[in-house]
Amino acid sequence: MRRIALYLPLSAAIASLTACGDDAVVDTTASTTDTSTTDDSTSTSPGTTTAPTTGVPTTTDPTTTSTTTTTDTTDTTDTTTDSTSTTDTTTTTTDTTDTDTTDSSTTDASGCGDGVIVDPEVCDGAALADQDCISQGFDSGTLACADDCSKFDISGCVLASCGNGVLEGAEACDGDDLAGEDCISQGFEGGELTCMDNTCVFETSACFSCGDGSINGSEVCDGDELGGADCVSEGFEEGTVTCAADCGSIVTTECSTCGDNVLAGAELCDGALLGGQTCKTQGADFGTLKCSADCGFDLSACITAVEETEPNDDGMVATITNDFSAANANGPFSVDTLIKAKIDPVGDDDIFAVQNPGNTPAILRLETFSMEGPGNCVTIDTVVELRTAANTLLVSNDEDGIEHCSLISGYIMQPNETLYVRVIDFGDNTAITAGYLLDIQIDPVVCGDGWAGPGEQCDDGNLANGDGCSSACALEDATAEIEPNNTNALADANGIVSTGNGLFTGSVMPVGDLDRFRFDLAAPQFLRFESFSGLNNCIGATHTLRLYNGANTQIIADTAASGIAGCAALVFPLPAGTSYLHFEETGNNAVVGSYVLEARTLTDAGTETEPNETSAAANLNIQNGSDVLVYGDHSVATDSDYYRIDVPAGASLRLEIIEGNRAVETCESNGIDSRITLYNAQGVELANDDDSGRGFCSAIDGTGTSPLHAGAHNLAAGTYYAQVRASTLANGANAQFIYRLAATVRKP
Repeated sequence: MRRIALYLPLSAAIASLTACGDDAVVDTTASTTDTSTTDDSTSTSPGTTTAPTTGVPTTTDPTTTSTTTTTDTTDTTDTTTDSTSTTDTTTTTTDTTDTDTTDSSTTDASGCGDGVIVDPEVCDGAALADQDCISQGFDSGTLACADDCSKFDISGCVLASCGNGVLEGAEACDGDDLAGEDCISQGFEGGELTCMDNTCVFETSACFSCGDGSINGSEVCDGDELGGADCVSEGFEEGTVTCAADCGSIVTTECSTCGDNVLAGAELCDGALLGGQTCKTQGADFGTLKCSADCGFDLSACITAVEETEPNDDGMVATITNDFSAANANGPFSVDTLIKAKIDPVGDDDIFAVQNPGNTPAILRLETFSMEGPGNCVTIDTVVELRTAANTLLVSNDEDGIEHCSLISGYIMQPNETLYVRVIDFGDNTAITAGYLLDIQIDPVVCGDGWAGPGEQCDDGNLANGDGCSSACALEDATAEIEPNNTNALADANGIVSTGNGLFTGSVMPVGDLDRFRFDLAAPQFLRFESFSGLNNCIGATHTLRLYNGANTQIIADTAASGIAGCAALVFPLPAGTSYLHFEETGNNAVVGSYVLEARTLTDAGTETEPNETSAAANLNIQNGSDVLVYGDHSVATDSDYYRIDVPAGASLRLEIIEGNRAVETCESNGIDSRITLYNAQGVELANDDDSGRGFCSAIDGTGTSPLHAGAHNLAAGTYYAQVRASTLANGANAQFIYRLAATVRKP
């Protein structure tokens, strides 16, 4: 260990004192510290240089303001002299106190780099606390302050023996001689340990440890230092990356890409992955939870039920008795609502008010379910009634719903109308203690939405005039009926005569009103006659169509709603001459506020060509047409005829089998028992029908908002195939027939 000592003659020490009364002032710039004035338990006084255990010279008190002060423990004369001087002792103590007081009381407003040393700083810029390389145990050089003010920078200091490649004295290393040390032995995890050229102390800047916040060696990242990596650079869309605990990889568990069907990061869901969540976990009662386009939950198909409030009848709780009360009814409900209720005790009635708050008609649908949720009806049996505030019954249903549950659909509510729903158990003599659900759906009729609703003659999806459907959703090219027209003679008198194609509008008012329209054909012609509540749609309507000849004899009738929903349709060969189309409300017991009649001549597309038993060999007669028909011969019971149909996007199909020769056999006499199946281009069955036409004849109808065959509705653009066969129930002669297949392609 190297020790540096400075000796001064006693006379010089005494000469450094200046008398002031009985006291003596110590010249702290050059004084000899006496051991009698210091703590005997300390081997060195402040500022004394010692050799550190690491082999690097350091000072024991780097913050002292003394310059070079040395203790000579062997100078007994100096000790004796100073021990008699209280002034010297006092002054030395004061010097130490001044240093501490200055450091603790100075406020470092700007921190490291402002040139002011404040605890815990060792130095600050050029302020080195009167230290230099020599005081730090080196032979020469320039001492500096580390950038963070936590220690001295000794890289500019020099040990005289350093650089000869031989480890000696206070050197920790010398050149390549590291004394067997490396980064790991110095407390790091890896890296390259080197030796500083002039100072012969270890250089650890190339050593590293995971967690020190600096990327070194094989580290990919370290703490918050991510090397510029983020979720996007790692192949994701969003989120936050972190560094693995071993600094060997970027952690992307909080990254995500919505739509990749991987649930990650901040995503609540992704595609079909819902993380085990359901409508119920999201606070709803029923329904299907979906994932939105931004990987959040879509609750649009979730349903939260409203609890009924009792009493909501007249409070009498009488069995087999109408306990109606408009005053106590729950509601009114003016939007789609699911209600949870009970019939308890026996004889309980539940009354709910429903309201159409708009200025246009609305379509009301009422349906009951069991508590298992919509689509279920388990062990309950209900009756649903729709009544006025005066308790007049408008419509009632027992079990048109699922199993023994009830359904009222397509009821037209007038603008600003309020009606009342009465729910009871079947017989009004049994409790439903488990409860039931009442689903109320109120759909406003909106002109311009593309669907012809009640009160609308048409709806082409816009509010433009001059395109056949006006801004008020009225047909611009239709002929309005002229009353009276309930007989052939009256139809002749009003002057409305059609020669084939045409649109007609009318109403049935009052109850029992009948309407007839005259048709004069120059030659026999197949026609499709069809009724609608609004063009190409049927909501809340029940229509009947009949055809009469000029002698007022009925030729044929559709009383079984062969059109859309409750509307009527007839595809029939009319003879040359005069015929009459007759319209009435089915049952003649209700008014029809507005209806549309369409008459459309069908184009003859020729005759089938055999063989056409597969889609690959399909006939092309009706490939690109609408309101066309093809003649077919099914004289062999096992025959199968395929026809190709090309459909534009969004179109729906109506396909119907009629007689090929009515003189031989007819649909209504069950002489034809056919079956139609519709396939897509891949051969997947979309719709199949046996007896939806007249008699045992077949019809597939995908038109209207509530199509009979959903598989033929709103089709994607492409090629489709219709297969005509005998019914699986056909036997004998009715499995062999001559037919015509009529095809209509339209929107919706």
